[in-house]
Amino acid sequence: MQTWESLQPYTMADRRWFEPLGSYLPSDEHLAVFRAEMTPGWSLRRRGLWFIADRAGTTLPEQGWKLHVSTTAEHSVAALRAALPVLRETDTPFKFLLDPHSVDYTNGKVFSRTASGKFITVYPLTDETFRTVGAALADVLEGYGGPYILSDRRWPGSTAVYYRYGGFTGVSQLRADGARSLMFTSPDGELVPDVRRPHWSAPAWVTDPFPAAGRPDVEDDDRDDGLMGGRFEVRSAITFNNRGGVYLATDRHTGAEVVLKEARPGIMVAGRPADEVLRKEYELLSALADTGHFVRPVDFFVDEGHAFLAEEKLDPQTYGQYCITHNPLYKLDLTSAAMTRYFTSLRGLWRQIAEAIAAAHERGILLGDLSHTNVLVDPNRDRVRIIDLEAAVRDGIDVHLGIYTSGLASPRVVATRRYDRANDWHALGGLMLGAIQLATSTIGFHRPALRRYLGALADDLALPTELVSLIGDLMDADARPHPDDVRRRIAALPVDDHAPWRSVLAPGRPAVPADGPEDDELAEVVEQVVRYVTTTARPDRTDRLFPAHPMVYETNPLGVAWGAYGVLHGLWHLTGSVPPRLLAWAMQRDTRSATCPPGLYVGKAGMAWVLEEVGRGEAAAALMAQARAHPLRFAADDVLYGAAGYGMACLRLAKRLGDDRLMDDARAAGAALAASCVRDADGARWPMPADVDPQRRVRVGYAYGAAGVALFLLYLHLATGEERWYDLGRAALAHDLGQRVRHDQRLWVFPRYADRGTDKDTVLRSYWDEGTAGVATTALRYLTARPGDAELRTLVPELLADSCRKYVVFPQLFHGLAGLGNVLLDAGELLGEQRWFDEARRTAAGVLLSRVERPEGLVFPGEQALRETVDLATGSTGVALFLHRLRHARPGSRTNTNFVVDELLP
Repeated sequence: MQTWESLQPYTMADRRWFEPLGSYLPSDEHLAVFRAEMTPGWSLRRRGLWFIADRAGTTLPEQGWKLHVSTTAEHSVAALRAALPVLRETDTPFKFLLDPHSVDYTNGKVFSRTASGKFITVYPLTDETFRTVGAALADVLEGYGGPYILSDRRWPGSTAVYYRYGGFTGVSQLRADGARSLMFTSPDGELVPDVRRPHWSAPAWVTDPFPAAGRPDVEDDDRDDGLMGGRFEVRSAITFNNRGGVYLATDRHTGAEVVLKEARPGIMVAGRPADEVLRKEYELLSALADTGHFVRPVDFFVDEGHAFLAEEKLDPQTYGQYCITHNPLYKLDLTSAAMTRYFTSLRGLWRQIAEAIAAAHERGILLGDLSHTNVLVDPNRDRVRIIDLEAAVRDGIDVHLGIYTSGLASPRVVATRRYDRANDWHALGGLMLGAIQLATSTIGFHRPALRRYLGALADDLALPTELVSLIGDLMDADARPHPDDVRRRIAALPVDDHAPWRSVLAPGRPAVPADGPEDDELAEVVEQVVRYVTTTARPDRTDRLFPAHPMVYETNPLGVAWGAYGVLHGLWHLTGSVPPRLLAWAMQRDTRSATCPPGLYVGKAGMAWVLEEVGRGEAAAALMAQARAHPLRFAADDVLYGAAGYGMACLRLAKRLGDDRLMDDARAAGAALAASCVRDADGARWPMPADVDPQRRVRVGYAYGAAGVALFLLYLHLATGEERWYDLGRAALAHDLGQRVRHDQRLWVFPRYADRGTDKDTVLRSYWDEGTAGVATTALRYLTARPGDAELRTLVPELLADSCRKYVVFPQLFHGLAGLGNVLLDAGELLGEQRWFDEARRTAAGVLLSRVERPEGLVFPGEQALRETVDLATGSTGVALFLHRLRHARPGSRTNTNFVVDELLP
């Protein structure tokens, strides 16, 4: 699952679908300057957020010393006008950002720290030109400097011109995960990674042309001791973003620990200078300091151009962490004691948040962007403190930044980007709902889901009507709540001895068929999803066929996880056919080994799997032959990208294509896994490839970890009869099972990484790709193969208990509710017990809460509920396959379509 920040570039161009930056429509200011300044013979073409300019016939070297110009959006037109004559007269190729908005965006808080600040990139053709052009640009751009470019060094005497050694032509190397790594070519001809770091680095064979320059002004992650004249001693860094760092420090005046928030010069926050926003935050915190509801500011100061806000250090959890940790719904502890304890605690927290909002409004301050992360909770004292007021404004005085949290901001703020008092109360309603079930991101994307979720939660949890009506009133788009009324209603919430909680609530009881949708409703939903998929297909495009997760642009448009073949696979199983025009689109795309990896979920093996099932066996055989010869065939080990997934496809296709070589290939995959594993008393494990994770940590779970490898090895054992594969696979499963953690003494959950000398992952997971559902997917099949395995006979039902859920954050297959439902259907089929089918039907009811009705049909929100997608991994195809399977699965059947080889099971 990707972070909200990493997805933002793909949300700029369209409000419904993730689109590449090349789809963004710029304004014309920079183009007007280019056309006015450049002479005939200069060509201009676009790539992403850049216009690339050079003279016809220019040949760039692969790499060399490049120049970057940093400026602000305010000065970008003037800076471009000043720089172009230098580049024109020296015939030096370059690229520049599309428009001032692009400059503002790349200089912004959420942009990559390694790429920020680069308005113009210059590619000098010789070292002499590098020096000549750099000096000339430094001269004409005096006064136009922007944010410090963290990956570079400053040109001597300039605040606008920077330099670093880097690639010019974009030499890259395909990885097993489908992404590409930028590369240098060393003097001896070897490819070396061109790693972009947020600090100066250069390959070993080059010498800094200005070794004495740039050292006093270089920025680094490590702050020197003694900020503000020695008052604050920085002890450690807490986190970084492009705005700057957040540091733990000691106030030498008092001896107290403080937190320092940094704003780098030239960085923007929603169009305003970050230092200005930080100063305003200090002023507002000072105005609110006597309320006791907000973090206490200590000081504001500027040190060498960097602004810092010093504030008291607080240890509590975020509100979101508190809710995840204590919510009985997440722990499936739906008893009277658990519900009463949680909701009486929440009532006190909500009262304090309401007091904080009222206190701010009394001082003429709008908080603007309350969220699950800037409300802190001290669980030992049930005390709330609010931090991070960068969006807050003095009503009628400050500029409204317009930043907001989806689902917590009112529809009016989303539409106007202007805050009001009602918006803060709307956020309180969202925080109240989010404490019950974190559905706010889905609600923010599709507003009609609010009433749907609120109604379902009210029924399932027997919520007091007073609570349901209060949340509904606060989140009403037209509401104008009065503070006294809100506080009174919170105080009166009857959660101390709520009679309906005296019985175990529905989500804590075994499911019954009536808990989920009827087959007719499931069939209608699937039909509408298919209509949406086929209607939104775009065979006129080359970068994607269907609306998908941004990984379709980062890898390739074909892979089964995010690309076309995964959706075609879904259409085949949902309808029994694939539209020829859509299959033709996929089959005509480039699958050369230089562009397409060999693996199952992003590469040739998965594409071949789908081609064979839709009746294109010869094309499937050709792709598997290409995969056999691929240099990355065994570059990774896991199911998603590596040898285990490739081996699964070999086993699947060996008999179906009648090709014995594929069985040999499956054995070769097993041998590669046996050679690359680390095996000890804890089992067998596979560290990640160094080009993906230099630390070579060990992932846990099905998609990336030993559990997925173990399932391939079980299938290989069943196909060959060779016991060695079973032994290695059972050791791999033992490793991942050994990572399980008891959640509140009730459920087994799993970390992302194995705990081997690294910090234990604090977020524990329940999903198919990472977490309990994926490990259970494999454990179920080992138990099916050997029913006498006493450990698994006890453990499998305990693992499955964590998947018996109606409510999680997202509906998707890989990292969401559909994946949990799918493993419950596995259990029903393989264990022959009706209870798992009933649980899966209840899970389907939760999936349907997030549905989005569109003119094209029905769709489910994709990654982070930011856009609509139909890919297999995160979108509607994966969801529809689960809903369709629910109608047809029976004890003893084998209907899992998520690329397993269950026909080999006994």
